[in-house]
Amino acid sequence: MAATLLSHVVSDLCIGRPRVLTLPPSTPVAAVLAALRGGADPFVFVNAEPAKRGAATVYVKVTPADILCYLCGDASNLRDPAAALGRPVSAVAATAIAGGHGLTHRVDPHTRLLDAIDVLLADGCQGLLVPLHARARKRQQRHVPCSDDAVATTPDCCVLTREDMVRHLFGSISHFSPVAALTVASLGLVRRDAAHYALHADADALDAIPLLRKAVADGTAVAVVADNGGYGGALVGEICTAALACSDVEPAAAAFAALSAGDVMAYIDCSLLSHAPPEFLFRAIRAELRDRGLDAIAELMDATGAASDLPLSPSSASSASTSSDDDSPSGLRGRRRPRRMSSSGSFGWRSTEDVVACHSGSSLVAVMAQALAHRVGYVWVVDETSGALVGVVRFADVLAVLREHLGPQSQVLCR
Repeated sequence: MAATLLSHVVSDLCIGRPRVLTLPPSTPVAAVLAALRGGADPFVFVNAEPAKRGAATVYVKVTPADILCYLCGDASNLRDPAAALGRPVSAVAATAIAGGHGLTHRVDPHTRLLDAIDVLLADGCQGLLVPLHARARKRQQRHVPCSDDAVATTPDCCVLTREDMVRHLFGSISHFSPVAALTVASLGLVRRDAAHYALHADADALDAIPLLRKAVADGTAVAVVADNGGYGGALVGEICTAALACSDVEPAAAAFAALSAGDVMAYIDCSLLSHAPPEFLFRAIRAELRDRGLDAIAELMDATGAASDLPLSPSSASSASTSSDDDSPSGLRGRRRPRRMSSSGSFGWRSTEDVVACHSGSSLVAVMAQALAHRVGYVWVVDETSGALVGVVRFADVLAVLREHLGPQSQVLCR
């Protein structure tokens, strides 16, 4: 193994990365949604140790998908979404922790790469917060606002994800020979428990919420399948956190509460493209919500649509300058979000039908290249003949295989 690779520290991967937003656990969920809409990243971090004085070492990553699961996973929240959105985000963070995901550890900038990978592979950790150097902090504080509470308790940090680690190691993939040339099946990387990830297109979209929680924890998505003439469920699309990150959570929650999984896919795609979602979907959503006694979530959906007519903030307007909504209907159906790159390097939008898939005989290096090219942390595995869903390859498992060849464990420098 090349000595240069083994000598790397996490700060080597942080060059040019902007700071992330860290919020106190008392922040209302509605305020978190506002921060997500106005920020560059599809996530914020919440202090998981509110009783600790000074900077905490453990945070919880909160995404639009987490808030969607929070709203749709509890019948009382669907009946009174305004009250649910008024509660502190600690309620969302607690659910994430209970589900075994979202934990993000703060590590010292001088932590060795090997140690950082060990942290990422432990306890469902999904990312690392790395304090920025003083010079970088001074530059970025001029551009990124932050609440007084967050500033008082948290140093400016950037985030490193599993994808960042895999991308960094991929640059030295020749050092992982012959493992990189072996098939994902022979390496045991294909998780074949498809029932934990897949949902039929005709199933109630609310049935996807437990699967979505697991997908967020595992860094994957919910696979949507359809009948395939006795060959098993053919993969026809997915409900992924990247698409949900570009959607307004309140209307998306209404869609999940009223539609099938296949219709939710169509709703998400149409909401994010230049044209409006079909009118029949809106009628179906409102009618179904009325039948289920969920008028409050329908009203919230309409209110969010009215808010979309307000002028964009200067930063949002500049990022959306190439996307005109002049020809779109007013209200919710006229809403359009720009495609944007987050500070973690992941694209914020991708079609629900634009799935990334391989076969069991695909090599590890090919699967890594495919996932990194599409900026996802997983690749679906399908049958080469029938197209039936076989399983999924996750970056967490890929990282574990690569870690085995990097050397012995050592202590992590944490602050």
